[in-house]
Amino acid sequence: MKAQLIDPAIGLLEAVSEYGGVNAAADVLGRNASGISRQIQRLADDLGVPLLRRRGRAVELTGAARALVREAPHLHAADERVRAALVEATDPQAGEIRVAAHVLAISSIVVPALRRWTQQRPAASWNIRESEPFNAQRLLTSRAADLVIMPAGSHAPASDHPRFSVHRLVVEPVDIIVPRGHPLATREDEVTLQEAADDPWIFGSVGQGSRQEILEHCSKAGFTPAERHHAQDWTSVSTLVAAGLGVSLLPRMAPIHPGVVRVTLSGPTAPVRSLLMVLRRGNERRTLLRETMEILESTAVQALTTQQTLAGMSS
Repeated sequence: MKAQLIDPAIGLLEAVSEYGGVNAAADVLGRNASGISRQIQRLADDLGVPLLRRRGRAVELTGAARALVREAPHLHAADERVRAALVEATDPQAGEIRVAAHVLAISSIVVPALRRWTQQRPAASWNIRESEPFNAQRLLTSRAADLVIMPAGSHAPASDHPRFSVHRLVVEPVDIIVPRGHPLATREDEVTLQEAADDPWIFGSVGQGSRQEILEHCSKAGFTPAERHHAQDWTSVSTLVAAGLGVSLLPRMAPIHPGVVRVTLSGPTAPVRSLLMVLRRGNERRTLLRETMEILESTAVQALTTQQTLAGMSS
């Protein structure tokens, strides 16, 4: 649906509020700052209240603007409910679902789920795009994605977020991977994350969600890992570990290099990660989207079970 049910200037006002100014919002959105100001001024004229005011060289939101920003998520949710109702009243079994996910979720969950989906729902299609967690909310609000798979963490919205509907997909254990010959590789008793505190660590690249996850897990275990090397994806991380250059954490569903050993972690700080499905609130009323969530969830559980069986592990 191309029609705008809500004035797009409201979204621009939200961006100005979120990013701390017109220029900052323009930089993030890739828009012209003067164009954003003009659209917000037009909205102010339509509403009959001031929305922006100058304080020195800066521009700030008025009280009316802050009130509008507070209420805007409810407008967006109503917009989604109307759009969903129109789709349901027309052809609920046809259309396209846009799914965004990080690279590991695409390979282990999304692609297998899409194979099953294609067999069961030939009239509907998916559009898949790779995305890091920090992009999730922007993809949803811009309608570039209908559903985002992302780890719970600093970039994930809260479960009671007024704009987004958050659903747990699967809880996945996180293992430590070490090179063959490492003291932990042949341990038969329980291994804790703290025992790798003095090792050099292999991280994802700066800005990647995987890097932040490792930092958070190690922090909960009481130490700050020594960042020795960085790699762009899990395959490269495993290759560096196999070469004896350090250790790393690896989600249970991720494939590993034959030269590394996956070690199950125990104890109160044994890391897990929750994968979430995030949607625009109100959009979950669409039949196709609900069915998408169901097939993703069943595929994720199956993938985790299969990986644990292949690895000779029990959940």
